[in-house]
Amino acid sequence: MQVIQEFAAYTEWLKTLEKLSESDWNKQSDSEKWSIKQIVLHIAHWDNHLLNVIIPSVKNGEGMIFPDFDSFNARATKRAEKLTGETVLKESINSRRTLVTMLDSLSEEALTYKTTANGVSHDPHQGVPYSLHVIIGEFIEHDRHHMKQVESILKR
Repeated sequence: MQVIQEFAAYTEWLKTLEKLSESDWNKQSDSEKWSIKQIVLHIAHWDNHLLNVIIPSVKNGEGMIFPDFDSFNARATKRAEKLTGETVLKESINSRRTLVTMLDSLSEEALTYKTTANGVSHDPHQGVPYSLHVIIGEFIEHDRHHMKQVESILKR
């Protein structure tokens, strides 16, 4: 499925970060924003949530459950402070590859199965019923948003 290939392409982008120094990893977009390391680990934490919580619940015919974003994101950013950029990069590549392998193993029926997200049946932005396919599309947009952030930090 094309959406999974697009989602998988993020690992290629991650590999472009292999050349970053530790000081690059710690650069922030501004004083109130996250560092590159925090942004990359933030995405990996969401990958792990999809892998360990969302996909199993959809496979069991249950709705998708997303945690409170602020506290979930705060845990990822706090954890990133304790890790090296290289560790964050390896973990992020492994998380996305594992998630893509899991998604690839699902049938098209499983990927397009209508479900709910925190009890809501339709995506409010697109007006379409929630499914793993729809959620992966949203996470691709999320990836792109953060990739642009990282690239703008590196240009400074």
